Amino acid sequence: MTENVQIRNDRLVFQESAKIENEVENRLKRRYGRGVFVQETFEVSNNEIVIRLGTSYPKDVSDRREQDNVMKYINIGDVETLYAVPTGEGYFTIELPDRTELKEKAYGRKQDIVNKLDWSMAKTIYNDVYQLDPVRNQLNSLIQIVRWLKKESELEVSRIDDIQRTQNTQNYLKVLADLDFVIIEEGTVRAGRKMQAADMREFDDSEDVSLDDYEKVVVGNIISEGYHILRDQLGLRMLNHFPKYANSYYYSAIQRQKSDLYLDTDALRETLKYEWGDTVDPLVLDDKLRKLEEANIIEREDEFVVGKRRIYDAINNESQSVPVAD
Repeated sequence: MTENVQIRNDRLVFQESAKIENEVENRLKRRYGRGVFVQETFEVSNNEIVIRLGTSYPKDVSDRREQDNVMKYINIGDVETLYAVPTGEGYFTIELPDRTELKEKAYGRKQDIVNKLDWSMAKTIYNDVYQLDPVRNQLNSLIQIVRWLKKESELEVSRIDDIQRTQNTQNYLKVLADLDFVIIEEGTVRAGRKMQAADMREFDDSEDVSLDDYEKVVVGNIISEGYHILRDQLGLRMLNHFPKYANSYYYSAIQRQKSDLYLDTDALRETLKYEWGDTVDPLVLDDKLRKLEEANIIEREDEFVVGKRRIYDAINNESQSVPVAD
């Protein structure tokens, strides 16, 4: 315990002369772990000091073909905010969070980052995976609604219900209405502003637009805007299915800042386990990688997986919120 910084009854007390980025941070590391760091400090009007904390953890981003043994540290910011309150006696005091609470917040921030990366990947590879049977099967009800409203300007909700014969039809229509893709009035559905805009924005008036092209553009816009709602509220888990497996490679490539990083399936399984919390059987992973290779999202060379430059560049540019390792 340093002279200037002490912990008393779950409160950290430090002298005004203590260096927060040094002495206070070191004391916090001893309490919560070496990965905790002071991200930012600033003083507010009532003389309190705001201290924002982040956490860091190591990740192996070695090129498995080159066997170059590279370890990086990933810094995750905005995990916790502490408030140092002056006592009036030359000291500041901070009410400290429980260790479990801080750990849960760090895990939550990590999940936020992974979710954003999956969303970025979903938008990036949408055109590549759209024709894969598992994706189209799960999106079929949405695809049908988009196609039908292109063919007919107005449809009765009961008619869509009768055709689709699924309990989710009403939920799909509500989400599409909330996102402004359809308008529902007095039991009828018609194209909303964003569905109508797809015709004007994506296609020239002189183009002979096929129904398939129109469907692909509109459904892509729906996924881009409603990704989390479709995945979490409607249970369309296939939306992050292929993005997750693609990111099991590209997450490490981004951390290494190397578009041609060679990884083996053990490395991908480690990433899925420690970043996504999923333990994946090697046979299952091999099936997913085969689909991704068919869709031109990754390449496989012998036992190694390597990325596509266009995918890497798109994700690297799109995912500015994803921390890059030091």
